[in-house]
Amino acid sequence: MSDIALTEGVTLNARQAAAERFRWGPLALCSACLFVEGYDAQFMGYVVPGIASDWHIAPGALGPALGAGLFGLMLGAFFVAPLADSFGRKRVVLWSVLTFGLLTIASVLVHSVPALAVMRLLTGLGLGGAMPNTIALTAEFSPASKRASAVTINFVTFSVGAAVGGLITAQLMPSHGWASVFWVCGGMAVALVPLLIFAMPESYRPEHGKIAIPIGDLFRDGRTQVTVLLWFLFFLNLMELYFLTSWLPTTITSEGISVQWAVIATSLLQFGGAAGALTLGPLVDRFGPRFIVGGAFASAAVGVVAIGLAGSSLGIILVASALCGVGTVGAQNCNNGVAAKFYPTQIRATGVGWALAVGRIGSIVGPVVGGILLQSAIPNRTLFFVAAVPPLCAALAYIAMGRQPGLRGTRG
Repeated sequence: MSDIALTEGVTLNARQAAAERFRWGPLALCSACLFVEGYDAQFMGYVVPGIASDWHIAPGALGPALGAGLFGLMLGAFFVAPLADSFGRKRVVLWSVLTFGLLTIASVLVHSVPALAVMRLLTGLGLGGAMPNTIALTAEFSPASKRASAVTINFVTFSVGAAVGGLITAQLMPSHGWASVFWVCGGMAVALVPLLIFAMPESYRPEHGKIAIPIGDLFRDGRTQVTVLLWFLFFLNLMELYFLTSWLPTTITSEGISVQWAVIATSLLQFGGAAGALTLGPLVDRFGPRFIVGGAFASAAVGVVAIGLAGSSLGIILVASALCGVGTVGAQNCNNGVAAKFYPTQIRATGVGWALAVGRIGSIVGPVVGGILLQSAIPNRTLFFVAAVPPLCAALAYIAMGRQPGLRGTRG
């Protein structure tokens, strides 16, 4: 063998080895972004009782503010996140984090539901731009063979951020009021910006600098079926998840359980989701998502029915909330990983962003429909029986997806 051939072989092996290594520094920064995003995206459900009491309004009247934030998330995922495929991931993540951090802090200055709704709408634009690109960065800083599990596990920090947000709320609100929750969350995001500027590398440098959102590429080269089913899954699961995070504290307290325990029960959605993601992620990379994530969705339906039947039994509610977390939050983490693995690098931000954006339509529908049903005074048991339908449909959608190329595990 010539020296040139030997050198080329060594270089190739080095490149292959580098491709199979995690880049831990950038992944840690992605985790930090996801933690703060999880806190900001979820804490409104926790502070609803405090704001309603302070403003002397019914909790259901804050539905527009909850829906506006989720609408902003949808718009950000549709139109801000895909800009990274034209201008690079780092730039979009940096400006998005700065935007939602500053606007979260500024939200404490408003004193009406319409004004709060506007602030949450604008905050959602930043969240919607940051989240898909954080997922894309995680995928691109991870080995291809472990990409789905890397995104799934790293996205656990989003769930942890949401859960910790609930615990922080439970401690801050009684003594410092609901505004303190906004201050802490926004301050964390702003403090993260300098780290992103100096320590986050770029993963994908587009060859062009013009604005282009390659939506049509999501339906080319045999990607149509998976794209449509992913959109359907994201819609159903985020509708279910945001219904639970928005109204579970209210429905639990209506059974005579204290607000503090209701917040803790809702936080268990996130902790259960974190545990589920850590378990499900490696299984998806090994066996594919079809039956792994489909089974998780079915477990969510069981947990939702159990909450409806529990009444004032706190123990059952806590266990069922954790089970719901496995099948909603944990399954959504897997959905993110599946989308990031399925789409190629040049359209990854658009693919993940649009799947999340369609899901955000569901996340708007869930709280709004939940608020309407609560105001109609239907029994909690009936409400949760209806809420068990979306995860069952999502399970069937994964079964219908079949064994598509790009979604098979290492054993498949």
